[in-house]
Amino acid sequence: MEADDLFLDTLEDLRRRCDLRASEYDMVQVAGLVRRLLFDGLPLWVEANRTHREKPVYEWSRIRVSVGGDEGQHSAWVSMQWLDPMLNDLLLRKRLPPDEGIAELPAPRTGNINNFSQYEVIVKDGQGVTVSELITHYANREGGVHYDSKPPKSQILGSLLRGQDLALRLTVLAIGRIAHRALEPLAARIALSRNPHPYGIADDFIMNLVRQGDEEPGQD
Repeated sequence: MEADDLFLDTLEDLRRRCDLRASEYDMVQVAGLVRRLLFDGLPLWVEANRTHREKPVYEWSRIRVSVGGDEGQHSAWVSMQWLDPMLNDLLLRKRLPPDEGIAELPAPRTGNINNFSQYEVIVKDGQGVTVSELITHYANREGGVHYDSKPPKSQILGSLLRGQDLALRLTVLAIGRIAHRALEPLAARIALSRNPHPYGIADDFIMNLVRQGDEEPGQD
């Protein structure tokens, strides 16, 4: 299977599993798909992008909400759905009075995959868990790729998993939605580049003719 096709099929699988009605199983599988697309030794998006040279832009919210841990003894700040700027806006409109508190909230960030992967989606007692660390845990330990019954390496995750697994899985789901949104332009470019104009991407010769036509003065 060609890298381009594997990338397109994996991204489409990610889109389907990132449905807001996703089951617990789908949420966990999102982690495996994101790992394959973004974080494996040779990520699929890099392999598929060799000839296209797209520069995916990731956008994420910096809002975290407080959650409890084991028997209420632990607490942490977790991104949950709020990580996705689209869902963040929806939640704000539902939960905040009109024009109250919105100005003080941090604006979403944009960046490349390195910026996004190192963002801390969980913070507790001055320590954090990044996007890539959370995805790796759910892919490698919780069954997104394979299951491992050993405790997580991160003490923060260990303290939250039993009581706040849903909050963590919702964060994984938001990561998947952000990843799909960032990679969709590359997927469209690959798909359209396979079709001749006018059903796909026009080549430079045709685009030059279009520009010349646009520059000609109109007729009365």
